[in-house]
Amino acid sequence: MTSREIVFILTSSVNPNSLKRIDEFVSRGYHVKAYGFKRDVDVPNKSKYVDIEILGTYKNNLSYYKRCSIIFKGIKRVLYETKDQNCIYYLIGLDIAIFFRLQSKGAYIFEEADLVHTNIKVSAIKNIYERIDRSTIKHSLISVFRSEGFLKYHFGDDIPDNVHIIANRLNVGIKDFEVLPKRPIDIDHLKIGYVGFIRYKSILNFAKVFCREFPQHEFHFYGTFTSETNERSFRVLKEYKNCFFHGSFKSPDELNMIYSQIDLVLSTYDVSSENVRYAEPNKIYEAIYFETPIIVSSNTYLSEKVNRLGLGFDIDAMDDNMVVNFVKQLSSEQIDRTIENIKKINKKDVLNINDNFFKLLNSKI
Repeated sequence: MTSREIVFILTSSVNPNSLKRIDEFVSRGYHVKAYGFKRDVDVPNKSKYVDIEILGTYKNNLSYYKRCSIIFKGIKRVLYETKDQNCIYYLIGLDIAIFFRLQSKGAYIFEEADLVHTNIKVSAIKNIYERIDRSTIKHSLISVFRSEGFLKYHFGDDIPDNVHIIANRLNVGIKDFEVLPKRPIDIDHLKIGYVGFIRYKSILNFAKVFCREFPQHEFHFYGTFTSETNERSFRVLKEYKNCFFHGSFKSPDELNMIYSQIDLVLSTYDVSSENVRYAEPNKIYEAIYFETPIIVSSNTYLSEKVNRLGLGFDIDAMDDNMVVNFVKQLSSEQIDRTIENIKKINKKDVLNINDNFFKLLNSKI
């Protein structure tokens, strides 16, 4: 392995996946420094091994222009502090990469966690950002994507040879927790669960229709709300006796217990966001590991994968009639068949083991 230092520059200094990447480099023997930005509303979080040097803090509602100024100055500081070092920069986020490239021709790895520019409403500006994104990928040492769907968005089937997928798979430590036996499927008393931060309208609508139209079934929420606004919007579900909120849980310690008590897991994220349509959340890997069929939003990269592998079902969760018809037509045979498909997948394939990435990196440096 090379002695060159890896210098991380993070869009968010508390993002769990970014911190996980830092820790993985350290655990493999790399010398790592890390810098990042934070918002005033960020929940505290930190790396196991490295203190993140904060380059700037901004209010969550700060204008994009002013935020860019903070990022530009922060990266200028990083480049000054590392100018005499033989390092490789690890850039997480397109904004970070743009302002890095404006100030440096240094070698870099680019990681794209989200298609942030797809939220831009003006097509001409969005297209400019897309061209910059592709150029950033092209000139990188390696570009890392957290979803294969992002590659399809950028390149279709013409994929560059310097890209690598590191999906949001499960931490290898989850192997310490056994997969508990599933509750027997009772098609007349189904238990559907949502596991994670509670926020999307599509989750709310599915749960509301499900609980209202099928009082013989149960819906279970495991997790906390992302904001007080979200919590208020979900209060309407409190009127249903078959809807249960269990609050926060310890991950991964309690995941085995949670998944053993539900028949299907809901993961219908908001498809109004182009980023979400191409993303691959780690929920699919939890569903596979704990052998639980997953319900996802139609017309997404995730639904394409779920249907191709027979891992679950896709619906438009904002369509009340579709939700009702889905539940009415669901059979125990369908659920059993899906579970059998899931069991065919090697559990090692859903763990965050990135040997191939580090082989590629070492071959380039």
